[in-house]
Amino acid sequence: MNRFLFAAILATAGFAAAGPLSAQTAPAPQDNPDRIETRDDALAKADQRFDRMDANHDGKIDATEMAAMRPVGALGTMPPAPPAGGAVPPPAPGGRMFARLDANGDGVIDRAEFRAQALRRFDRIDANHDGKIDAAERQAARDAMGMRGGRGPGGDMPPPPPPAPVPAS
Repeated sequence: MNRFLFAAILATAGFAAAGPLSAQTAPAPQDNPDRIETRDDALAKADQRFDRMDANHDGKIDATEMAAMRPVGALGTMPPAPPAGGAVPPPAPGGRMFARLDANGDGVIDRAEFRAQALRRFDRIDANHDGKIDAAERQAARDAMGMRGGRGPGGDMPPPPPPAPVPAS
């Protein structure tokens, strides 16, 4: 009888220990490429990103806060121009993305402007306009992004153009 009781306790303890382990190994929803994303999901992600970017928590993102989120040399930004004559100056902090998000042109991006851009992006990816983005639509959007700027579906960048000849002085 004691052996049976001991085996029952061991079996129960084993199942109790296995419960948390199996819960920890389940993939997170964002790790699942087949996951369906809804408009509400897109708005929730936009709100989280807005909160991360709004460093001073004033409910607005200014150009400095936007620039702080992008490393120098990232797409859409340029490193500071060398002091040589005729050099192109670097873009304003935040660059084109900031101007696109600042719909009313007041110099800051509020949560409503940020959310509106997230919904425009969602609607562009939601090809069949069913209010959901599935794996096929997500892949089509990735492929379309790869085609921009001369990159092919493989994501390869074309070689840079050769430098312009310097006129003889």
